[in-house]
Order: sequence, then structure tokens, then C-alpha cells
Amino acid sequence: MWLYKFLINVLEDKWCIGPGCTTCGSLEFRAKLISNLNCFKENIDPSQLLRNDQNSLIGPVYYKLSDDIKRKIVDEMSDQLKKLTQSQIKHLGEPGYGILTSLFCEFSDKSDYLYSLLVGSPSGAFLKKMIDHNKKI
Repeated sequence: MWLYKFLINVLEDKWCIGPGCTTCGSLEFRAKLISNLNCFKENIDPSQLLRNDQNSLIGPVYYKLSDDIKRKIVDEMSDQLKKLTQSQIKHLGEPGYGILTSLFCEFSDKSDYLYSLLVGSPSGAFLKKMIDHNKKI
């Protein structure tokens, strides 16, 4: 499963993962996450690629993509998220903290749909805690 390995590598390499980071927007993390998905590779549009600080192309950012591609991304991401075990999720951080929270924040416009795909999985329980917390705010 590539997702867990990718997230661990991001943490080990100390990439910025902060949702709403005002310095870098955690663009490298967000773009490379999307670039790993088959649905993006099959529908690549060069105009949707971003450049990093070294002016290298790094990939797309979710919010700039069409609704059709966003739905495909969420579908494919849910397949990866369902494979995460409870211990892997705990290792990635508690709801509201850590890299898994940043991942879910990226797809916040489709959080209810994503949750419907994850019901009954450890990832679904994690996302449900985030959704419930955000409704209280």
C-alpha cells in the first residue's frame, strides 16, 4: 500500500503538512499526494501543475481540479485509506493533529462523501471524529 509509506516518508523528510500554512501552503505534500493517484495520471492537464521553490513542476493541487476529477480522486483515495490499520492511523496522529488530519483537510469539500466510503473502517472512525468536531465549532 503506497499511501502509508508515502505519509511516513513525508514525516521522516519533515515536509510541511500544515493545513492552511501561510508560508508554503504545504504545496509539495498536497501536490505529490495527488500525483501518486492513478486517476490523476490518466487525466493529467499540464495547466494544473504547480512549481516548487526550485521552479520544478511538482503536480496538481486538489482545489484547482474539476469536480469530476475531484470525485475520482476521493474514490481512489478512499481505497487506500480503507487499507490503513488502527495502529497505522494511531502512528500518523490523533484527529486534529498530524498528517492524516492534513490529508482529510485537503478533501474537506467532499468529507461527507469520503466518510460514506469509509464507514466501518478505522479511517472512517478517524474522519467521523473530525467531522463531528468541526460541526461543534
